[in-house]
Amino acid sequence: MAFNPRNDEMSRDRGQVLFRFRPGQTFDHRAGYTAQVIQLGRDEEFDGPSLDRDHLVQEAMRFVRRWRAAGRAFVAGSDRAPEFPGDQDRLADRHYEVVVPGKVFCRIWPRVVRCSRAGCGHVWTASDPRPGTDDWPPACPACGGVVGNRQLQFVFAHKCGETSPMYPPSKCPRGHTRFRLDDRASRFRDFRWECMTCGFPLGVQWSCSNSSCSYPDKFMNPLLHSAGTAHVGHGLTLVNVTTTEEATRQSNPLYTAAVLGWWLGEITEDEFRRLTDGHTVDVPDEVVESIRVMEDAGLHDQARALRARFMPVEVDHLRDQVGKALGLDTGSDDARGLATELHTYRRVLNLKRLGVPRLQREARNPERRALYERYPGVLAAAGLSRDTCLVSDLPITYLAIGYSRTGFSPEEADLVPYRGRVSRSAPEKTLLYAHPTQAEALLFPVDRDRVSRWMVRNDLVSQRTLDDAGGVAQWLVHQLGPSNGQALSHEVRPAPGHPDLPVHELFGLLHSLSHQILRALAVDSGYSETSLSEYLFPYDLAFAVYPNGGSDFSLGAMRTVLEQNLDAVVSRAVDNDSCLYDPNCMITNEGADHGCLQLPETACQSWNRNLSRWHLFGSPDGSRVGYWDPTL
Repeated sequence: MAFNPRNDEMSRDRGQVLFRFRPGQTFDHRAGYTAQVIQLGRDEEFDGPSLDRDHLVQEAMRFVRRWRAAGRAFVAGSDRAPEFPGDQDRLADRHYEVVVPGKVFCRIWPRVVRCSRAGCGHVWTASDPRPGTDDWPPACPACGGVVGNRQLQFVFAHKCGETSPMYPPSKCPRGHTRFRLDDRASRFRDFRWECMTCGFPLGVQWSCSNSSCSYPDKFMNPLLHSAGTAHVGHGLTLVNVTTTEEATRQSNPLYTAAVLGWWLGEITEDEFRRLTDGHTVDVPDEVVESIRVMEDAGLHDQARALRARFMPVEVDHLRDQVGKALGLDTGSDDARGLATELHTYRRVLNLKRLGVPRLQREARNPERRALYERYPGVLAAAGLSRDTCLVSDLPITYLAIGYSRTGFSPEEADLVPYRGRVSRSAPEKTLLYAHPTQAEALLFPVDRDRVSRWMVRNDLVSQRTLDDAGGVAQWLVHQLGPSNGQALSHEVRPAPGHPDLPVHELFGLLHSLSHQILRALAVDSGYSETSLSEYLFPYDLAFAVYPNGGSDFSLGAMRTVLEQNLDAVVSRAVDNDSCLYDPNCMITNEGADHGCLQLPETACQSWNRNLSRWHLFGSPDGSRVGYWDPTL
């Protein structure tokens, strides 16, 4: 059959494309060949939610900086994202382009073909087929066989991102040039090339030819082309609440101090708006001095009244207060990243919401009113806030930033960008592929007082430490801010006494709560687990569950849950303390495997890391207190 590059039998939605069909990734085409994605084309007809381009680019740059920082922590002086724009480039953001993909361009790859005849098995490198002219797969040059020939499914990959087909050797020591592959062994290292003329065996190996590769070890790993580590996509799921007003505020140089000051309660919502809108005032020096004297003397109420009258927002004072409370320089990248995280949640709270108080006020009949009056008690018993609500149109954007090969983390591999042109006349740029959607979501803030008690009972932090910080949320922000969130990224639990352990356990609690609620929602919402996703707001101790645009569709399902059976969903999550693989799962895996807390990759924001039913129900030996322990 002649090769047809325009075969459109494979139709996928944008979410599936960014999960399985990214540039550089290989897949089995329905037309019967293995293909590699070359480029994703822009969707010229996209009329979905608007994108805050600057916000997406800045978040991508922060992701790359974190990747580089983690790589340097592992190997001093290394650059684990060498092909991305440099951190010192003041115009780095201009090297990026955000693309909403609508087309997939691919090629046949690898072009290494194996003859299907049992007596032959010849492996050779075929020519690139001409569309509409050349048959694929081609006939074997050794025996002429055509039926059943197929591409070799194995490739080589290197941690710098380089990949190569599994080419046969050019010749054996005796000068013969035809080879077959003996892959009957169960390990790649035992595979052998066999000369078809003299039977001489040769090892299966390849070296990296990437001239910019910085790794001293050039040995490439043999892999199945569709293996999980052959192409590991990296990206971010972002709540992208975009308005012209908010974009203007975010560009204000006082934005970081204003957001952090608002979050800490140093300024009001009106003061935040006034400050980020640029409405500041000049205050006489004597007034500033009087306020300072009052504060030094402990007359805080009088100082606050004088400040509200003469200087609604005094910028230097606000910066000082934020710096003292969080230990951050408001001009640093860490502070701005933290402000972006906190402001995101603030903007979500400003979206149209439906909460329990409104349900109680607008109940259609006494039975519904009685149901809604039970909700606060059920939520409180589960350690969730009565502020749990439905967000009608939560704007979610998945941003594909790059990929790695042979490893998942900066300790294992380089982060490689997607490079290309958005049009023929455009310059080559670093491409960020975006999938913006809007979905109704259930937002679950947790009970901060109960979280505090859980941490104290498990000896993660003292009550005095939390009180001195102003509460568990402020303590968490103080812990995370200077480390740029690195405490959340540990793949395994830090050792006892490690400074990141309390934050790691707190994030594990939030993550485990999210998965347990999502699993319960899958029963009552009409969605399967694969069609739901989580979004964590760790700094605000909250999480959201929303439909991810998968194969299931159920209009208004989340609202129906809120209006009819939220109490049943929450109770199911609390009562479902078992796993198909218990007691082994609860003892050896801390209660986290695919029979309980682990979710499909499309559902989990954090790769199923840091999950444990011990966080929720306690450890079998009683050494760990669960969040849902009745005595908490």
